[in-house]
Amino acid sequence: MKKTVSVALVMLFAVAFVAASWLESNAQTGKGKAAGKPAAKASGDIAALYKQHCQKCHAADGKGIESLEPPDFTNAEWQAKHTDKQFADAIRDGKEVMPGYKDKLTAAQITAMVKYVRAFAAKK
Repeated sequence: MKKTVSVALVMLFAVAFVAASWLESNAQTGKGKAAGKPAAKASGDIAALYKQHCQKCHAADGKGIESLEPPDFTNAEWQAKHTDKQFADAIRDGKEVMPGYKDKLTAAQITAMVKYVRAFAAKK
């Protein structure tokens, strides 16, 4: 009887360990989130999301890849002409050749991305 209980406890802990590892792995890769949206834990994650989704066209410094003709985020005059809502709409729904990210970013991440992009003008 003691041996059966011991084996059952070992099996229970093994299953719990595997389940915890699987959940942690999915949390890190973004699997299991609503609509496949990645999780953002802190503002540092917004920088990582910018690098993942935006940097290839808008460049690390926000000036943009010239041949693609995206807006220069470091230009305070250009930024002053655009509202946060316009930024958020462009990120969510896309604009011209830029794809939308509504299926990849949460509303909170889009709001944080607007703030992140706004900061490029302050760095100039």
